[in-house]
Amino acid sequence: MARPIQAHALPRQHVLAALIASGLAFFMPLDQAQAAGYRFGTQSASGEGTANANGAEGEDASALFANPAAITRLSGLRFSGVIDYVKADIKFVDQGSFISLPGSGFQPVAISRAGDTQAITSTAVVPHLYASYQYSDTLSFGAGMFVPFGAKLEYAPSWGGRYNLNAVDLKSIAFNPNVAWKPSKAVSVAFGLTAQRMEGDLTRAVPYGSVYASGLLAAAQQAALGGAPGLALQLRQQAAQVFGDASFDGSIRVKGDSWAFGPNLALMWELSEQTRLGLAWRGSIAHTLKGNADWTQPSTLPPTVLAAITGKPGDGHSKLDHNDSGASLSVKTPDSLSIHAFHQIDSRFAVMADATWYRYSLLQTLRIDFDSTAAPSVTAEHWKDSWRLSAGANWRVNPALMLRAGVSYDKSPVDAVYRSPALPDSDRTWYALGANVAINKQASVDLSFGYVKLKEAPMSATDDGAGIQPCSCAYSTVRGNYESTAKTFGVQLNYQF
Repeated sequence: MARPIQAHALPRQHVLAALIASGLAFFMPLDQAQAAGYRFGTQSASGEGTANANGAEGEDASALFANPAAITRLSGLRFSGVIDYVKADIKFVDQGSFISLPGSGFQPVAISRAGDTQAITSTAVVPHLYASYQYSDTLSFGAGMFVPFGAKLEYAPSWGGRYNLNAVDLKSIAFNPNVAWKPSKAVSVAFGLTAQRMEGDLTRAVPYGSVYASGLLAAAQQAALGGAPGLALQLRQQAAQVFGDASFDGSIRVKGDSWAFGPNLALMWELSEQTRLGLAWRGSIAHTLKGNADWTQPSTLPPTVLAAITGKPGDGHSKLDHNDSGASLSVKTPDSLSIHAFHQIDSRFAVMADATWYRYSLLQTLRIDFDSTAAPSVTAEHWKDSWRLSAGANWRVNPALMLRAGVSYDKSPVDAVYRSPALPDSDRTWYALGANVAINKQASVDLSFGYVKLKEAPMSATDDGAGIQPCSCAYSTVRGNYESTAKTFGVQLNYQF
């Protein structure tokens, strides 16, 4: 249990200086905060050692992420600095991807070979930092900087899903100050506000062969109406040749960023010296990422086709307005509600559990709007709310060493019918081991290792704009199966002044 202290035990100017210094140190490696997967599940090495089951433990400053009310248990000024290394291995086996041209009468054209394999290895080194200060026996302050969300995937340029996605890089960072109040010996409550920055970078191929073929088909129709069936046939044959031809591929890259804010609340109830219950809520944060869209057309296109592609204003047919412009994407991060429990069985053993609900149903579509007259790019997601269940245990081997273990099951919010190459999520099981090693009375180190196994994830994703017309759609379908695993390594330094 945290030791009581006298109010104002540390000069407040020293506390403020320490918090500012820690913030500057955190922002330096921000560009490295990249991870596989939309929700980044590693923010505390002490938590990772129990597969994030220790929300009600409250033994170091990293408790600010799981349950900020727990910092009322921490005496003095505390710091926890975390470095996580994540290695994700993703294997995608193509099952025959193809592209279609609605209204043409053409059969779909294969854009990959069944059995083609993408082996993607994504690594990330991600920092997190936390500080707490017990101002009095009933009032504590804390602040955390952590990476809540992230995704990084880069496929081969010629893979079967290139018209759906070639690369995505999502980065985020959150600054979360909290105030915790202890109105009674048994109950603590906390309120916080999160300032969150998000950056996105997406690249995909554009099948301008489809645009070329559509123009030829329109000319063929005019020729047929004008009494030139021979010319009409020739134009249709030429359209069939250019449709699906990768030499006419272009590309689009969209980059944007946003700052947004959201609240969080927490409760800690100490039923006894040995048993605690906790409740923590983090609110949704609504982002509008604003930036630029850069279109690139290939030099192989005839001038008349290029003129139609870049013609203004766009009408989705004869003029597309595929010119560089501003772009925006609106997205809401999910609310989360966690219930957790901790029980110290005796001086050596403790058990704990956590159940967290995520309101992923906020993500129904990903829509990129362009400042030009180009039609929007829309991807159907239709995510569902989901749960994560975790259980863990601590074993105090001796005064200087505590071992941890845990397991969690994370239900995916993604149905197979809506799985996309940008977020190819599936149900996962996480097995975790950890240790806390005391260096001296003021400092300790947490170490953690996790192995995450994702359920096989079939995908059949068609880029058709979810039925919205006109749209910047490729009408391509990527089909295949994902097999994914991840390994996590965490190290955390805890220090009490």
